[in-house]
Amino acid sequence: MAAPVRFAVVGLDHWYSAVPLARQLADRDDTELVAISDRSIDRAREVAAPLGDIKVTDSGQELIEDPSVDVIVSFVSVDQNPDVCVAAAASGKHILSVKPLARTLAEATRIVEAVRAAGVVFLPSESRGREAAQSRRIYDWVRGGQLGRIVSATLTLAGGLPHGWPGDDDPGWWVDPRRSPGGGWIDHSIYQIDTMRWLLGEEVVGVSGRAANLRHKDLAVEDYGHAILEFAGGAIVTVEDTWSAPRGAHRVTTSILGTDGAVLTDNLTGQISLYGSEGTFDGWTHGKSGSSYSEGIDSMLSAIAGGPQLATVADAWENLSACLAFYEASAAGKIVTPAHLDS
Repeated sequence: MAAPVRFAVVGLDHWYSAVPLARQLADRDDTELVAISDRSIDRAREVAAPLGDIKVTDSGQELIEDPSVDVIVSFVSVDQNPDVCVAAAASGKHILSVKPLARTLAEATRIVEAVRAAGVVFLPSESRGREAAQSRRIYDWVRGGQLGRIVSATLTLAGGLPHGWPGDDDPGWWVDPRRSPGGGWIDHSIYQIDTMRWLLGEEVVGVSGRAANLRHKDLAVEDYGHAILEFAGGAIVTVEDTWSAPRGAHRVTTSILGTDGAVLTDNLTGQISLYGSEGTFDGWTHGKSGSSYSEGIDSMLSAIAGGPQLATVADAWENLSACLAFYEASAAGKIVTPAHLDS
């Protein structure tokens, strides 16, 4: 049996991802959670306590330099992520990174260059859902042609303000524009943009829309965003994400329409609906919707072993570019063409 791959978590700012991932890494036979670091040693101890004999430190650099660590899981705030990722790559560590990977494309390019120079695996957090069974199911329908040519899609998430730490009503760093490129819109849209880029196999070529503060007027970042994205093949995709919903009114919906079929999901009904007019699917077919969330561990391990990568650092760069184009478009009141990494 191969030795388990050894992971270290650097930072707990993205606690909602860091905590469940740490638990899975500690529970699996093919992974080992070596250590957790956070600027708050008390937070690191709180997360590590139920997980066994795990090193706790307030120094992320210590874990990056540790030769026994194979993978750095960076869950620091976005402003700190470029330095963590560049240092990890320079140390030959594979990387599972927060979303977005940086605040600016210049910072993101630093990470791309470091990862490519080191030849390490880089998995963006926003891409981990590609591994989920529900996502693969929709991918097979889209890429298999059962929906025909995709002409439009609408993806929405209505949520409330984030919590800086479990049980804490203060949203903390999430609403600080010095630490993240945006607020309620990018917090969720980056997942949806990644999903549509993956499903379509295309890049975003035009973005327009509106960012606003509809409920939390004093926030320095938006609590509402509505974007219209055009993809290279002509599909128009609407992405509306918010922090302006009432507490507890969380809702996620997806609608993808093609020339020959459609697929709809809604987390409130727990249902997935597929429409087709030929073959197996004749009219609407309804079923139980599965989770579209995955920790991405299986794909990370496969890529480290030499298998195909679920997503790459280039995907993270393109996702951020599309998001930044939205903010530029909203501010200027015009359609903006996102930059592309290798064009």
